[in-house]
Amino acid sequence: MLTLYQKIACIIGFSAIFLVVSSNILVNYEQTIQAKPGKDNPGKGQGKNKNDNARDNQPKDEPKDEPKDEPKDEPNKIQVETDIYKGFAFDTDGNNVSKSFNFAAAGDFGCTSNTRKTVENMKKNDPELVLPLGDLSYQKSANCWFDMISPLKNKIFITLGYHDVIDGQAKLDQFVKSFELDKPYYSFDYGKVHFLVMASESPFENGSAQYNFVKQDLEETTNKKDVNWIIVTSYKPFYSSPSKHTGEKELRSVYHPLFEKHGVDLVLHAHNHNYQRTYPISFNLDDGSEPIVKHNFTTDYNDHTVGTIFAIVGTGGESFYPLDGTAPYMATQLDRFGFLNIEIDNGNPHTLLTGSFLDNTGSEIRDYFTIKKQIQTKDANILPNSDTE
Repeated sequence: MLTLYQKIACIIGFSAIFLVVSSNILVNYEQTIQAKPGKDNPGKGQGKNKNDNARDNQPKDEPKDEPKDEPKDEPNKIQVETDIYKGFAFDTDGNNVSKSFNFAAAGDFGCTSNTRKTVENMKKNDPELVLPLGDLSYQKSANCWFDMISPLKNKIFITLGYHDVIDGQAKLDQFVKSFELDKPYYSFDYGKVHFLVMASESPFENGSAQYNFVKQDLEETTNKKDVNWIIVTSYKPFYSSPSKHTGEKELRSVYHPLFEKHGVDLVLHAHNHNYQRTYPISFNLDDGSEPIVKHNFTTDYNDHTVGTIFAIVGTGGESFYPLDGTAPYMATQLDRFGFLNIEIDNGNPHTLLTGSFLDNTGSEIRDYFTIKKQIQTKDANILPNSDTE
């Protein structure tokens, strides 16, 4: 029988081992991605689209739409199937055209019947791009998630979340190789929209490689006349109503002022398994946890509206986290499975962004908002979110 002191020593020892293993995974995460050859356009999707099957050498009679049982853990022996999925990386070459289009966004997918319904709902709305916002697989491998998301392959730009990084190098390698990631953060232009994908699980403090990348990327984008919108994804949210996870103080204090300076229109998150959307808000220097609401209209905004909209879309299929109240800067929040559909209408002289949260039950619209801009503002060197009144 172990004494009390021996029990305490065992607990301390196991805790130390867990911390070392977690730290090694995070270090390997950075090294694995950055060890790949660099390319002029940082990020993913640099390979040409291929019409490969989603999974090489898969038996023809194996169903692809059913979740696989996880292998049971055995002492010192954990078998994890880690196939690499080809044809998932999206190639933007030749696709950056001036046209109207829509894209779909959601995070916290998992591998459930609700996940399948979210994918079906997305497919029904025929998006040109799909932005999974992190925590894609909760299993030891990503195989089940890849199989479920396969109807949307060749449209996907992933954001890496906690479980995508911390659950083991083998699963992380699947995402890195399947989506041809050079870095965990990257950017790309599509249809007069600039997309910036951040990595909240990587170092992001002022002066880090990620911060320098984001800062330079936004500075360059501000001067692009062929970009009307700037949309950012970051797995961990900057702001949140009371729920399981709070807003990330360090992220918002470093990046919200930067986003505000360069006219970021919309920031998309996951992590909390629910849906939340803020009013247009600006950073509060006196209290970063209480952003300043610039307009308390629920739905319609224009280019005279100062501030950025932040949305948590952790509604891909994993079980809900309760909402224990409503933050004063939240325009709407709900606990429904579904996705955020964003339509970009590149008209002249106006361009319009329309956001609709589509419930998986009958694709019912549960949230709706629009932002309208005059495209001349960019030519006049006025930032999209600057106050011209």
